[in-house]
Amino acid sequence: MKSRYDVIVVGAGPAGSITAKTCAEAGLEVLLIEKRQEIGDPVRCAEGVGKDALIKHIKPDEKWIAAEVKGSKILAPDGTEIKMSGDASSKKVGYVLERKVFDRALAQKAALAGAEVMVKTRATGLLRNNGKVTGIKAMYMGETCDINSDIVIGADGVESKVGRWGGINTALKPGDIDTCAQFLVSNIEPGEYSKFFLGEKYTPGGYVWIFPKGEHTANVGLGILGSRSGNIRAISLLHRFIDNYMPQAKILEIVVGGVPVSGPIKQTVTDGLMLVGDAARQSDPLTGGGITNAMDAGKMAGDVCIKAKEIGDFSGKILKEYVDKWRESIG
Repeated sequence: MKSRYDVIVVGAGPAGSITAKTCAEAGLEVLLIEKRQEIGDPVRCAEGVGKDALIKHIKPDEKWIAAEVKGSKILAPDGTEIKMSGDASSKKVGYVLERKVFDRALAQKAALAGAEVMVKTRATGLLRNNGKVTGIKAMYMGETCDINSDIVIGADGVESKVGRWGGINTALKPGDIDTCAQFLVSNIEPGEYSKFFLGEKYTPGGYVWIFPKGEHTANVGLGILGSRSGNIRAISLLHRFIDNYMPQAKILEIVVGGVPVSGPIKQTVTDGLMLVGDAARQSDPLTGGGITNAMDAGKMAGDVCIKAKEIGDFSGKILKEYVDKWRESIG
């Protein structure tokens, strides 16, 4: 690890890795750090992506594709089933990923492009000069250090600390978060369609999802709208759903957490700093899905970094081009 880079990316999820890869491919010196010792772990995602959106960034690889999904089935509260497949929902036909392997593959692409990747490295603050962000304070293996850069990319997830240190309000209200639980289950026949169950009898203000993962397994989860959760526990409702609709299922993994559904934050750039992916809340506020949105935003952020480097100006005024790009594309 050096004391200075052109670009420092904090967080090695899809948004961070694509940003790092884009910048490195253009010859910029890039540092990509991840606070955990393993990239992609733990998984906090249903793992579904659309084919068309994915292949813009990476060639599909069977190593990280668990299953191919032919379409979606939406089950309404009255029992009506709406089936979407082929051209009717081309953007929704896609893959269910092995997210741990997928995230590592993206980080590897960044490394092969020339980025330096460091795990178990935590950003603890930002460096500043005359109000502009000029790098990070970091901790690696128990030792602290200062690392300078032209720009810092906050790809550190929901309620981004990097954003908060940079003066950007990244806080969430309880009502802006869906409380979610997901089980990886086996001993079922999930079929070749993603399924979505709508209605209060399943979960208040949310829905249940089933994403097939092949070999008699699937991700089964649900979310509760934050403003409706009260004392209801998502994991209890999910156990009830499993007991009622697939009692033979065996639970292999459990994931619990929160998904922001408030839409993007108002500010995503300041002098020397940009936020991408969940740090900017660029997931779909309806579905909570964010993998391909994060990758799109990472590419846009990387492109703007390259241009800013060419003209030697990383001010918020120049970085606003990134804001314009992602708001037009993502919303």
